[in-house]
Amino acid sequence: MSEQNTEQNTSLLREWCSKIEVANRNNIFCHCRSCGYEWVDSSFGVVCSNCGSHNVEQISCWQFPDD
Repeated sequence: MSEQNTEQNTSLLREWCSKIEVANRNNIFCHCRSCGYEWVDSSFGVVCSNCGSHNVEQISCWQFPDD
C-alpha cells in the first residue's frame, strides 16, 4: 500500500470518527441495569444519576431506523 493511500485512509477514518461523535450527541440511550432508570446522554461510560451504578447499558440511537 502506498504512503498516499495510507494518508487517505487515515484522513477518512478521522472524518468518520468525527461524524460518529456528532451523531452521538444527545443520542445515546442509557439503561441502568441496577435500578432500571433510563435516559438519553451524549457520552459513553456514564454513571446512573438515580442510584450511582456504573452498570449501565448504552446504545447509540442513530443505529436504528425511525420506521
